[in-house]
Amino acid sequence: MTDLNEYQKDDLLISFCHIDKLLLEFECVLDVTIPRSPLQQYINDVDSDSLVKIKEKCDCLRQAMCRILREKDISIGKPNLSVLNKINVSLVFADIAIEELGPQHMKGYGKLSASATEELNAMVKELKELLKGIKANLPE
Repeated sequence: MTDLNEYQKDDLLISFCHIDKLLLEFECVLDVTIPRSPLQQYINDVDSDSLVKIKEKCDCLRQAMCRILREKDISIGKPNLSVLNKINVSLVFADIAIEELGPQHMKGYGKLSASATEELNAMVKELKELLKGIKANLPE
């Protein structure tokens, strides 16, 4: 392979990171054999033999990308993002989504009866408490 300048090396690394992220996304979907979520949007229509082959091919693709990066003397670096931070950020967004289910926001879709307002407030309160339970179990 020919030499690449620093910008080209950066682009190569960024592209490989993007490809890896795409692989991770669909591998997570492949791992959903018994969905824990009742709101799961995917059905498992990949047989176990295909699943094994797909994962093996993903590993081969990753190995090739790593080999190319080594050949080009491009440092991959070390992971620098916190799983705990990602969970906390996701919980903030979940909290916002729950808040937006409250009657003050739902009024925008039409008039609410007093009982509907009460039910929505109770639902939001319940969901927020459950969300707090998740957060309370996270390490500091």
